[in-house]
Amino acid sequence: MIASLAVPQTRRLTRPLVFFPVVAGLAVVMVFGIIETGLALTNRWEQDLMRRMEYYRAQQPQVLTARYEERLHAVRAALKQRGYNAGPTDAVMGPRTAQALRSFQQREGLRVTGRPDSATLTALGVEQ
Repeated sequence: MIASLAVPQTRRLTRPLVFFPVVAGLAVVMVFGIIETGLALTNRWEQDLMRRMEYYRAQQPQVLTARYEERLHAVRAALKQRGYNAGPTDAVMGPRTAQALRSFQQREGLRVTGRPDSATLTALGVEQ
């Protein structure tokens, strides 16, 4: 009796008008689940990365950090004296500072890196 009920249902499900929308719906649900799982894993990975970065910053020698901040402040001051907008004077190398360094390096004929390398520091008068 069960076999006689299953055969008509199977025929109905295997018709193209029913089968393909059902398969498409299942595919959409599966892709959504995969995306949600990936986002959850990415968020966990980002949190772990931030935790590790905080740990490494706490373990970093303060002398090197202070020297980096002083040199970056001096670079920004030298760029501002020459008319370049280097952004705020905090200790973070931001996009405006990098763009100001690129413009300065290009105008001075230096290798354009957007970083305060030794040739750029010498040209700015920060280091000899």
